Amino acid sequence: MKRIKTINLGLQNLAIQKKFPSLKLYKKNHQDIFWLGELESSPHAVKYTVKISYTPYKPKVFIMEPQILKSAPHRYSDQSLCLYHPNDKSYRPNLLIADTLIPWTCEWLFFYNIWLEEGIWWGKEAPHSPIPC
Repeated sequence: MKRIKTINLGLQNLAIQKKFPSLKLYKKNHQDIFWLGELESSPHAVKYTVKISYTPYKPKVFIMEPQILKSAPHRYSDQSLCLYHPNDKSYRPNLLIADTLIPWTCEWLFFYNIWLEEGIWWGKEAPHSPIPC
């Protein structure tokens, strides 16, 4: 089986710093690498502190502050955001996180804020197996 070529951490960080300068890279060790900083879903919206845990094949996004409601939809059991359906291959390790996961996180936050007010998730949804996001 042919393995997908990954974009290395340096290039990922360069792209993130160019588009999202509030996100800073932290490397505690080879297995604990993450970006931490603020994102907002639209101008003048609530700013959220996010943590993007880096692994080339499946980075995870967590909202650190303000705290997300436990009942919020589209999150995995570890509280990371469900930003895409793994089977649709919309995120691959040969893509920039700055062009995929971070804009998807901003979109998730946009629809989360609407969900808080209306109780309806207006964002895109993929059919899920019996195990939800």
